[in-house]
Amino acid sequence: MLTNAQYEQLLKPLNGSRIAKRSQAGRSLSYLEAWDVKAHLIRIFGFGGWSAEVIGSHMAFEEKNEKAQWNVGYKVVLRLSIPSLNCTYTEAAVGSASLPQRGEAHDMAVKTAESDALKRAAINLGTQFGLSLYNDGATADVVGKTLDRDTPPEGAPAPLVTENSGGVQDNPGAGVWIEEMKASISEGDTINLLAIKQRMNAEGVTDWVYGGVTLAKWLDKAVANVGKASA
Repeated sequence: MLTNAQYEQLLKPLNGSRIAKRSQAGRSLSYLEAWDVKAHLIRIFGFGGWSAEVIGSHMAFEEKNEKAQWNVGYKVVLRLSIPSLNCTYTEAAVGSASLPQRGEAHDMAVKTAESDALKRAAINLGTQFGLSLYNDGATADVVGKTLDRDTPPEGAPAPLVTENSGGVQDNPGAGVWIEEMKASISEGDTINLLAIKQRMNAEGVTDWVYGGVTLAKWLDKAVANVGKASA
């Protein structure tokens, strides 16, 4: 079972400094490095609190190209286990490498497949392991809450957003502002909340409605939540 501290960490926004980028097919893609995923697994679940086991591996292809390099590909099936949660996640990935040395090409292809399979398995743990990046590279938490927790974590501020019971239609785009407020609450960042207020005033969106309540009132609640958490 997750401790309150673990639960709170898993629901925080993704720290932008952990994100790596690469270009693919003319697009910029955001992702997490395998070493970063391993480091965060250790931070949250502890040394010896998780394990990754390759349960299947086979060569997908091998050929020598015109440059005398070995093109090698492997498919790996990996199982990520977290004993304290009594859960396992299994994912597969194909890794490839092109190197002059045949043995090195095989070794690199296997390592690449293992790394990608681990990252895919860890995504099942939510935003802290890259799930939010599938939402156009967003860093804001995409899980929000889980229904297996009957009560909020000890000391947690009141939730920013509740269900809309007033029957008032939300303004399109209001949710983006709410996500920014939630991210600032998670980081305890009052200064950023004030910056959000200035931007909302400049763009004339303070009267927009989300969940039956104006953004101006949501912002007041966000500031109060940060004050409560830091008290």
